[in-house]
Amino acid sequence: TVHSEIEMEVPVEHGLLIENLLDLAHAPFTHTTTFARGWPVPELVQFRAGELLAGTWAPYPIAMAFAPPCAVLSTVGLESPGRIRAGADPADCARHLHQLHVALPSKRGHTRLLYRMSMDFMGWARVVPGIGRLWEGIAAQVLGEDLRLVAGQQDRMARGADTWAHPVSYDKLAVRYRRWRNGAAAG
Repeated sequence: TVHSEIEMEVPVEHGLLIENLLDLAHAPFTHTTTFARGWPVPELVQFRAGELLAGTWAPYPIAMAFAPPCAVLSTVGLESPGRIRAGADPADCARHLHQLHVALPSKRGHTRLLYRMSMDFMGWARVVPGIGRLWEGIAAQVLGEDLRLVAGQQDRMARGADTWAHPVSYDKLAVRYRRWRNGAAAG
């Protein structure tokens, strides 16, 4: 059941936004006031590739996938509403939060972001008065946390920084996306 849809113009390059969306390792550091509040910071985050541009992040029960040319899909396995089932594979969870982000290049350095959040439980919540505004507010807050990081990265790149000079293992999916994008741009 779709619970929230947002369309907004964001002042960041679409590829940087996609890379951020594919990098779950930033969640316990960036999203401390929203969905990752209370998430433990693990000693190790493992990415298991299911496909070239998709996989799961352990110990978080989250599956991520890049769908060319500009969409990111995520499925979060939940123990209960708002609480992840740490250590589980998303497929083993009974409840899921699904997110679709479509990052459309709109003009140089800007992206038209289409966002849809759905859940495979609590379908009744959709008819609660005002719930749509609540979901949209939460989604906008999460996206705002991401945009602060991505806008800073874009600014550093504009001043000549090479943000991919020293990728770490957590960047695996974003690096794969960047290689795909560079290859597609080269024809």
